[in-house]
Amino acid sequence: MKESVQSMNKVFAAVCLCLFATPVLAEELQTDKVYNSGATVSSKMLGISMQVPKGWKGSVAGEFFVLTRGEDSLVAISAEPATLADARTFLSAPQDLGNGYYMTPTGSPLSKQNNVSVDCTITHGLATWPGEAIVRVGTHGVAVGVISTATKEKFAGAQKVGRSMVRSIKLKKPFVPKPGKSSGPWVNQLNGKMLRSYGNRASYDSSSSSRTSITLCSGGQFAWHHSGSGFSNADTVSVSYAGNSRYYGRWSVVGSKLHLFYNDGDKEQYQLSTNEQGHFQMNGDRWLKVNGDCN
Repeated sequence: MKESVQSMNKVFAAVCLCLFATPVLAEELQTDKVYNSGATVSSKMLGISMQVPKGWKGSVAGEFFVLTRGEDSLVAISAEPATLADARTFLSAPQDLGNGYYMTPTGSPLSKQNNVSVDCTITHGLATWPGEAIVRVGTHGVAVGVISTATKEKFAGAQKVGRSMVRSIKLKKPFVPKPGKSSGPWVNQLNGKMLRSYGNRASYDSSSSSRTSITLCSGGQFAWHHSGSGFSNADTVSVSYAGNSRYYGRWSVVGSKLHLFYNDGDKEQYQLSTNEQGHFQMNGDRWLKVNGDCN
């Protein structure tokens, strides 16, 4: 497979939510840093921690953490709340991982204690790498997923490292953020800001546009506003529409995640990052960041 490791990283964007919590001297993951072998990294949010294996490097890419060794071996590690039943369901069927990449089971999932595993392939276009996916469910309801993949010649080594990661990742009770309580480098960048996202779609018989804004006030309150309009033409009917929605609640930032706690009880979270051009992103999509009006 001639795609670079950077391209192969995209395989796992649909299934990874990023890591790790805290043994002694563990470092909270940062999105703009490469971790060399021996580094211990963590995420309080998910209550897990791990050590980068010898000869490998690790880095955060979007919402996932990936270990690489050269350009032909990759181990992607994910973590999210899930059950053994969830793991078996996911590993039992082909999965569209986004960006033209697919994971296809080549056998039936095997269950052993708190682990579920399956042999698989990772495919992009005409290129296919062998793979193995393993999910381990911890006592606090967090499932750690590990996908190992490499060229045919290097797969045995990647598989060995992936299995070692499944065994060695440490799990503890996840940290639950409190509304209005924030920490980390993103706090000052978001405090008092309005975040804006725009969407437009058009075809020969329809068109729509939308705008979403989230105003994050320094007192911990937020205001969410969505507006949209458009039209659609059928053979005999032409329809136009417009609408607005507003919601309120409290927000917090922990590490690189923005948490929204709506007044109606709903919750939402966004992974914060910047792209190579330095543009602000949430969940991989670009958002504008301007001064907010909290008066």
